[in-house]
Amino acid sequence: MTMALFRAPIPGSGIDATRDRRPGVPMEIYPPRPAGNAHWHTPERQPDPGNILKRKGLEQLTPVFGTTNPPRGLSGLLRRAAYKIPEHATSHWFVLLLADRIDAIEHNPGRALTLAVPLVAVGIGLGYLSRKKGTI
Repeated sequence: MTMALFRAPIPGSGIDATRDRRPGVPMEIYPPRPAGNAHWHTPERQPDPGNILKRKGLEQLTPVFGTTNPPRGLSGLLRRAAYKIPEHATSHWFVLLLADRIDAIEHNPGRALTLAVPLVAVGIGLGYLSRKKGTI
């Protein structure tokens, strides 16, 4: 048997083939040049409201950023703490995830009860067992 029998027609295969056999060639611009009619090289910067969090190594804010949900409350405090930790550390992302969960509870206090009631019940049960047996 030849190897040709084992090849499956996979869309996008052959991307490293010669230029005349590549599937994206008709859409490529050669030589590459900017597309569109932008009247600027870098977009105009938004004013900094002062409460935007940015990563530690970033000198200035990106030209465009979101301001719809400013950090506030306990979740905002956790976010500020997370951005003091380098991005490559797992604890940075863990604290941001925790802040997201707390933010969800802060915006919907009824949800806090649905989470707190089972936790309190487990705590009471463990407290009862530890008194009865002396240790857990």
